[in-house]
Amino acid sequence: MFNRRNLIAVALSAALPFAAQAQSTSLLLNSFLAPQHPVSRLMVKPWAERVAQVTDGRVKVDVAPASLAAPNQQMASVNRGVFDIAYQFHGVMTDQVKLNQIAHLPFVNTTARGSSVALWRTYQTHFAKSKELDDVHVLALFVLPPAVMYGMQGPIDGVDKLKGKKVYALPGVAATLIEATGAGVVAVPAARSFEIISGKTVDAFVGYSTSDAEGLKTLSFATDVTDIPGNLSAPSFALFINKKRWAALSEADRKAIEAISGEAFAQGMKVYDELETKVRADTAAKGVKFHMASPAFVKDLQALAAPITQAWLQDADKLGVKGQVALDFYRAQAAANR
Repeated sequence: MFNRRNLIAVALSAALPFAAQAQSTSLLLNSFLAPQHPVSRLMVKPWAERVAQVTDGRVKVDVAPASLAAPNQQMASVNRGVFDIAYQFHGVMTDQVKLNQIAHLPFVNTTARGSSVALWRTYQTHFAKSKELDDVHVLALFVLPPAVMYGMQGPIDGVDKLKGKKVYALPGVAATLIEATGAGVVAVPAARSFEIISGKTVDAFVGYSTSDAEGLKTLSFATDVTDIPGNLSAPSFALFINKKRWAALSEADRKAIEAISGEAFAQGMKVYDELETKVRADTAAKGVKFHMASPAFVKDLQALAAPITQAWLQDADKLGVKGQVALDFYRAQAAANR
């Protein structure tokens, strides 16, 4: 009997000649974000297409036409064989993946490329030995442009503008930090933020960049955007494949795929930074006002952020990683590759 995965795989491969199918391995990639979102459009789909190119057609990655699992079920679904490859937001893996939360910490990120390179190199140098992601084979780690604050009824220019307000925030560090201001936080995955923000049940939203807000269709609800010097946080993800499916590929094909993954994938996040620059310019031209947080506002946020960073350092130390060394390394790599 065909299950849902089998039916999709058949549909995606129906147009291919039988001989080509017999000589190639087809892998199914699930993208829980919509096809028009920059993650899907700029990074995941082009990477999938390149896999076929670098393996001379021996390995083909088909992207499912619609998501087959909830955002927080990507890794579990890969392990069950629902699909072969997926990516998952670290913010919904805080219990099982603590070290990679480094990319979400306040005041550590630069650009998407800088932070992605920093996360990959920090993972390789300091985190891989902890085996937090050992249930899958990690192909890449990536970090999106830093998060900003969106006012829906004027600018957010101080902690007092958040206290007592209802705010959508990305799960994880962003939600924890905004809750510490005294705001009432609604925290659901970004893919579901449109229903919260469009319903105007919140006064503001926080946790992702303007390019992501455009991709999620929430940017049009903002009247003002507040940037935080040093950057508040940034969403980060792991791209991974089922370990058995990875092991079944030839060594030559694994090496070819690794060559376009890892560091290369992180460096490729430059296109996301370029999109961010364009979207910000277009958004300003439409009348949305951009503001830089005042030194007093930043100081208040830094004070609220300190316990979050300290908690991560303690988690790292418990996992056998020298937390401060890893954090200093991450910051240096993010700054050097921005």
